[in-house]
Amino acid sequence: MIISDKLKKEFLNLQESIDLITNKNSILDIQLENFLRVFEKARYNLLAEIKLYNNNKEFEYEKIKTINDEYKAEFSNNVLKIYIPETMPSYKNLKTHTYKRVLLNVAEVTKQYSNLFTDTEVFIYVKVFDNILGWDIDNKDIKAISDALITSNVIKDDNLSKMFYSAKGEFSETPHTEVYVFDSKKVTQFLEKSIS
Repeated sequence: MIISDKLKKEFLNLQESIDLITNKNSILDIQLENFLRVFEKARYNLLAEIKLYNNNKEFEYEKIKTINDEYKAEFSNNVLKIYIPETMPSYKNLKTHTYKRVLLNVAEVTKQYSNLFTDTEVFIYVKVFDNILGWDIDNKDIKAISDALITSNVIKDDNLSKMFYSAKGEFSETPHTEVYVFDSKKVTQFLEKSIS
């Protein structure tokens, strides 16, 4: 893989940030958050370069595999289903890098469905799975999902005339999130099927 000048600069910036953090005995929360933001930006740029590299490879075994491959999206029976390989962050532990990681990955896997729901009001059903007993679904932040769908142009907007949603929490040994996006006219039918 040929490392571009842009990527080299990203690595140097990341190295500088790592050095600043590791050479201190203590750091402020804001310094750690800034480092994680730089780290997430570098990770995203690296993934973008790997995707360009993979697009030019004919055989699957030549391609570089990344954690990004765990995010999935498929459209079937008029429902866009998205798999997020992590639980959504809670509001009290919310960090900008977590929000951005989910947003960018969901936007990437859904961009092939651009304009799918731009002309209709949509319902977004979010099932968040976590490996903690007795947790509260209203403590989870799911804003990154709708923001990602706007970024990939799957939905036009998340204002009250374009979108509404519901979130359900469940226990699972494997934390993850499932998202279902569809025309709001089918919400009753979908929920009746999901609950039964």
